[in-house]
Amino acid sequence: MTTSPAAAAPFALSARILSGTLMGALVFMGMALFFVLGTEATPPLWVPLAQFGAGIVIHFVVEAIGYRPQPLDPSMSDPDAATAARTRWQSSMILRFALIEAVAIASLAAAFVIDGGVWTYAVGALVSLLLMGVHVWPAGRSVGKTANALESQGQASFLREAFGLPIPGPIQQH
Repeated sequence: MTTSPAAAAPFALSARILSGTLMGALVFMGMALFFVLGTEATPPLWVPLAQFGAGIVIHFVVEAIGYRPQPLDPSMSDPDAATAARTRWQSSMILRFALIEAVAIASLAAAFVIDGGVWTYAVGALVSLLLMGVHVWPAGRSVGKTANALESQGQASFLREAFGLPIPGPIQQH
């Protein structure tokens, strides 16, 4: 089965819109907090250190569990496999988003408890946004890792094609 770029474009576009919307919400929360908390205070040094530390831990958690969608059944037809792959991609993406967003949500709560102004939230949101750029935004890395998991039993997922990404092939010797 081959998927034309035009046929795959609506799914890729909707996935990018969803990812961008989820990521953009963190920015809009920060803009609202700017008016509520102000920028006069800065958080103690341990706060951003804890936020970056939490980001590192969450990165490894996402690597361990965020790319484990149920593999596609080899007996599936190609169109059914493509449909299932897209659904499983989106579920996997939302799981990764929820895990990563925890840093920003905890920072939001901390911004009202710790005297650090909007900066307490901003650093946590930045950590979350950086991780979302790696794990949530539909780019080669996140799509490829998900496709590899989906295809682990031999059924093609057609996920890379849906995002217009190159399909890995055999390594050529020169």
